[in-house]
Amino acid sequence: MPTTYIPTIVNDQAHSDGIWDVAWSNRTDLVVSASEDNTIKCWEGASGQLKYELEGHAMGIISVDISRDGTRLASVSVDSNIRIWDLENDGQLIRSITTKPVEAWKVVFSPDGQQVATGSYNGDINFYSVETGDKINRFSTKNKFLMCVAYSSDGKYVAGGSEDGVVYVFNTETNQLEHTLPGHAMCVRSLTFLPDSKTLVTGSDDKCINVYDVEHGQLAFTLTGHSDWVLSVAANPDISKQQLASSGSDKRVKVWDLALKSVIETHEVHSDQVWGVAWNASGTKLVSCSDDKSIKWFASSGSS
Repeated sequence: MPTTYIPTIVNDQAHSDGIWDVAWSNRTDLVVSASEDNTIKCWEGASGQLKYELEGHAMGIISVDISRDGTRLASVSVDSNIRIWDLENDGQLIRSITTKPVEAWKVVFSPDGQQVATGSYNGDINFYSVETGDKINRFSTKNKFLMCVAYSSDGKYVAGGSEDGVVYVFNTETNQLEHTLPGHAMCVRSLTFLPDSKTLVTGSDDKCINVYDVEHGQLAFTLTGHSDWVLSVAANPDISKQQLASSGSDKRVKVWDLALKSVIETHEVHSDQVWGVAWNASGTKLVSCSDDKSIKWFASSGSS
């Protein structure tokens, strides 16, 4: 019997405007939300209580990510500014990195926490040093907007999803393009590696979720069920569960069983498109954020 998830905590006015991304720390039970209202908020994962708020971006915040050790937060905004925050000191600003317009879109930490990678309007994956703020590398694609980026957990691969539906997988050990993965008919909004670092999952405006075998560069299977754009996909960190969460413009949050290649459950708890979903470190809880200004928590039956 697959694990099911029950809605638990509800914050219907988490921000004063739409919420564009959410992250859950692997090491500390901290949920971080990023909003069109120019603010970042940090919440207790267990209770949903607000811990502190971070200000400084001049425009809406597109993306947030937390380093694997839980000590750093990266954010990127429509203002083309990347900010690195110290989560050990109530979110004190460590560094501000100014990029060219739309040179930094989705932001993710490398597994070792030493750099952040971003997508960009010109199809580059750009890499910045967390310590110095310098741009230290870039991988080029076909000049199509890269809307999302993700690292494999072992750090061997970094992938980018483009506006024309193509997914690029680079080998960070060789700095070479490993695979160009077709399969989507429209923009790829989100991608995530499974904990095995060999499987890549992508979500697209074509309403499909593709699951790829990265080692062989092949499409393994496609999941369908969303009735509008798929805006976010997140792999459960507990690999034994073989689960994926997704959310979309259809206002739904779905949990999938990847072994059975089918949906386990669908939650209709938001009143507008759902931009982000994220798991806690143990894969027993899930959080979602939406343009309806709310954050919703879900917990597996039996978790506390």
